[in-house]
Amino acid sequence: MVKPFVPFLPMEPKICRKPFDDINTGFQVKWDGVRILAHIKDGQVQLYNRKKNVKTSQYPEIVHKLKSLINEDIILDGEMVALKDGKPNFLQIIRRDFAKDLATIKYLAKKIPVTYVVFDIVFYRNEALTTCSFKYRDELLKSLIPSKDPIAVTDTVYNSGTALFSVVKEADLEGIVAKKLDSPYRIGQKHSDWLKIKNLKLFTAIIGGFVHEGREVRSLFLGVFQGQDFVYVGRAGSGLNQETASLLFDKLNKIKTEFCPFIQPLPIDIKEQVCWVKPRIEVVVEYMEFTEDGLIRHPVIKQVNF
Repeated sequence: MVKPFVPFLPMEPKICRKPFDDINTGFQVKWDGVRILAHIKDGQVQLYNRKKNVKTSQYPEIVHKLKSLINEDIILDGEMVALKDGKPNFLQIIRRDFAKDLATIKYLAKKIPVTYVVFDIVFYRNEALTTCSFKYRDELLKSLIPSKDPIAVTDTVYNSGTALFSVVKEADLEGIVAKKLDSPYRIGQKHSDWLKIKNLKLFTAIIGGFVHEGREVRSLFLGVFQGQDFVYVGRAGSGLNQETASLLFDKLNKIKTEFCPFIQPLPIDIKEQVCWVKPRIEVVVEYMEFTEDGLIRHPVIKQVNF
């Protein structure tokens, strides 16, 4: 049973390759952040991520605003985002989300402000709304919750998915989500009632290690610098042709090092022999999104900057 302070797995969209129009579908901007479900009961607030982990202490300004804004028992579904130059910045929100020390959280709350973008309501007063249609939940949400910084209720566009996607692409945002108007909220399910259409983006990373076969690179371990720390963001091999893989092997062998340059331990198969390198060579990667663990999803190498 869905009720406040009992965490659950949220509904997830399936992937759709192209935008479309449909009079029976509502379309929303997909925000590049961390999925957060906000539970409010008796004036108290708990925040949970998509893995049911408590994230209340990480976002004190959101907790404070929800307490002042809402005086009913409620569960909201949304995305926590950190805006930089008017656009969501995933690496910044990850810094907020991973913070644990109270002094660090207080410091980051001032340095990296966040916005909680709400896109669904799952519980209201004494009633679970999971069997109600998305259209009903969406209209109820907009009647109950005003957008007051740092809380924002996302807009819903009916029918015109292609037009919204064009706007999103022009603004270099993450993509859109298409939701059937009659769809219930399916706890813990990834279902075609919800579809995500991604605006594939480019990202510049730095090589920190590689796996090779013969004299050709097969996979790259990629990272970015956050201050002085070299942070792992994932591995990629797709997109390398034979010529580039061979040239990379020669270049990387000249900057090999005995020690892993990444600040965190990596999930490496014990059978793999990874060669570590000094983080000097950049690659441009096309990717779908960042996971909440801070890793790039479905990366394709588009360019190597030798």
